[in-house]
Amino acid sequence: MKEGKERKLRVMEGEDLISKLPDALLADIASLLPGAEGVRTSVLSQRWKTVWKHSSRLNFDQKQMLKPLIEHYLQYTNPNKRFASALRRKLREWRSCGWMKKLLGKGVREISMERENHYDLNPYYQDMEYALKDLGQTLDLPFEAFSGFEVLELKNYYLKISPSIDTPQILKCLTFNNVGMSTDNLQKMLSYCSSLENLTLKDCNLIQKVEIDSLSLKVFKICRMSVSGIVVSAANIEVVEIDNVTCYHGRLVLKTLKLQVLCSYHDLKNAPFVNELLKTKEIIETSRGIASPQGSNIGNIFENLVTLRIDLDLKNVRNLIALSFALKSFYHLKNLDINNQVNDDLANHNVGAYDQNEDDCLPFPKILFWQRRELCESINHQLKTLYLKGFTGKEFEVEFVKYIITNAGAMEWITIWFVDVCLWDEVIATVCLLSYPKASTNLFIILKPGKKYMERVGGSFEE
Repeated sequence: MKEGKERKLRVMEGEDLISKLPDALLADIASLLPGAEGVRTSVLSQRWKTVWKHSSRLNFDQKQMLKPLIEHYLQYTNPNKRFASALRRKLREWRSCGWMKKLLGKGVREISMERENHYDLNPYYQDMEYALKDLGQTLDLPFEAFSGFEVLELKNYYLKISPSIDTPQILKCLTFNNVGMSTDNLQKMLSYCSSLENLTLKDCNLIQKVEIDSLSLKVFKICRMSVSGIVVSAANIEVVEIDNVTCYHGRLVLKTLKLQVLCSYHDLKNAPFVNELLKTKEIIETSRGIASPQGSNIGNIFENLVTLRIDLDLKNVRNLIALSFALKSFYHLKNLDINNQVNDDLANHNVGAYDQNEDDCLPFPKILFWQRRELCESINHQLKTLYLKGFTGKEFEVEFVKYIITNAGAMEWITIWFVDVCLWDEVIATVCLLSYPKASTNLFIILKPGKKYMERVGGSFEE
């Protein structure tokens, strides 16, 4: 008892428990810090003096590295060529390729590099713009420096690289954020990355077409890009995420028979070309070979799908038709996550293709749509969770949830988030769902009002 009190007293007096951790764990802690902060841990104690040198990941912010120099010249010089010349000399001292080679020599396996955006510094310094563009932006990387890291993230660079099959490769995770490179160069580079498992492309709008042929790739994400076509041929891929991508849906080909997670997001309000934005309905139709002759002989890529996360307007009949057909292809679907707070009719209205108030696409009243659907394996015996966001309480939405409640025999959780603005009659109609007979005895249903609703009304729906 006395020893326990003494131990507790030592802890209260500031005993350094962290420094007693193993060296490998301390290095992992330092790896989570920004580069400069990681180095600063060397002053904590003798034990920490060299810990940062064994970090598996160093994150150097070029913006912070150049900040003192930039502030000095902005304060003490006029906007002339002397500034650009001095900045050019300074950049030569911090050549990115040299840094990468040195880090590889030190055993660093994860690196994230971001070039300073010159417009964030001062838009009036034209010479500085050219200096940063010529020397700070372009990375002419030897392939061994590129493929020698396990995790590599590049942002705001133009990349030049010559792939080599003779180079040892350990690259597993690659992220390009606003990286410019030719389509041919990207395709060749990926074909030589034999260990690549995770690929993310964000805002890389200089890439005109994405073609991926890889046996090692397991995760592919493409975000905020405009391309002429997407072809993914990856026999072992498990996760595909398409987020606000502009591409004609007939040129989307997914040869991913082991796909387990599919994510599809689209923001119609902020899209520059609404009619060309890939939407969930089009991705489902294309992948099932409905809308694309290229996809007709691929097979059912949804056969092994476990999780589906999508933006889908459940008030749109054509979306419901696509979803109902897809559910028949999901033999192992466990988790369904739908963001209903999108207006797909915005795009349809622009081209005059469809008005959800018309009954021309169904031989019966729309309200009977889910009641007329045939039962399928995924709903009857597989589906366990449904997360529905942006719920408004409209008839189509209520009928869909009712269909799940009364037919999903393995269901465990249904969570519904309402929009902030909803009518009380629609709330009442949704609460009535709780009284329907449940196909699953283990089902829990949770209704969550929006934040503004909570502030205005207070409490919860049940209250």
